[in-house]
Amino acid sequence: MKELVFADNGHVVTSSLVVAENFGKQHKHVLDAIESKIQSAENLAYYKTMFSKGSYKDSRGRNQRIYFMNRDGFVFIAMGFNGRRADEFKLKYIEAFNQMEEQLKSQQKPMSLDQQIATIATGYGSMKQELVEVKDQVADLTERFGLPATKAAILTNVRNIHIIRFLGGKDSKAYHELGRKVFSEFGRDFKDNFGVPRYDAISLNQYDEAIAYTKSWQPSYNTMISIRNTNMQMELK
Repeated sequence: MKELVFADNGHVVTSSLVVAENFGKQHKHVLDAIESKIQSAENLAYYKTMFSKGSYKDSRGRNQRIYFMNRDGFVFIAMGFNGRRADEFKLKYIEAFNQMEEQLKSQQKPMSLDQQIATIATGYGSMKQELVEVKDQVADLTERFGLPATKAAILTNVRNIHIIRFLGGKDSKAYHELGRKVFSEFGRDFKDNFGVPRYDAISLNQYDEAIAYTKSWQPSYNTMISIRNTNMQMELK
């Protein structure tokens, strides 16, 4: 199996071919999904930041088209893949993106924000105070603004996998009869715990805490009894 992600000019990317292989899809179907988005007029500029067209030689030496995609592009396409195996590979891809990004950061060793401020201030004097104020504003925005689309999608995926496992899988009787109730219960508990109107409206600096909370969340005792009894009815038939 090919590496899930790789570095390209300082960016972490994967390819349509690798995605097709790992999700058990035909490559042409993944290409069609990407191109149907790129060729639409709506959000075209945004799609072009996610995907880059290229080519490769197949086993017969023929040139074939391929698309490279960043983390946002992968999340956007992978949202359409369903099933337990698909969910497992989504999490593996996310982990691979994180690891590769950390490797690139450690190789680049960029200056800290304080070092950048000091360097700029050497030539511009009064701009140092303005940059310090910008730093404080960025920290404030991190606390007040909600999650970026990529992290919100990851949180949603972790929630779905966790709750579906409690229900006994998508093929279980409890999933079909109690799924909406259990998802609603999680939403209420999450919003009460974090004091937000929606589970994806938390601030960016609460993201890690939200992931941990979601992975450890359990339905109420009565709900768990209902899940067990509902699934037992299916087994008895």
